[in-house]
Amino acid sequence: MSRANAGVFECNEFPDLQRILDFLSLRNLLSNELFFTYMF
Repeated sequence: MSRANAGVFECNEFPDLQRILDFLSLRNLLSNELFFTYMF
C-alpha cells in the first residue's frame, strides 16, 4: 500500500469513528435523561 492510499484510508476512517462516538454519547445522554425523569 502506498503512502497516499494510507492517508486516504485514515481520512475515510475517522469520520465513521466520530459518528459512532457521537451516537454513543447521544444515546448515553438520552438514557441518563430517561433515568432521571424516571427517578424524580
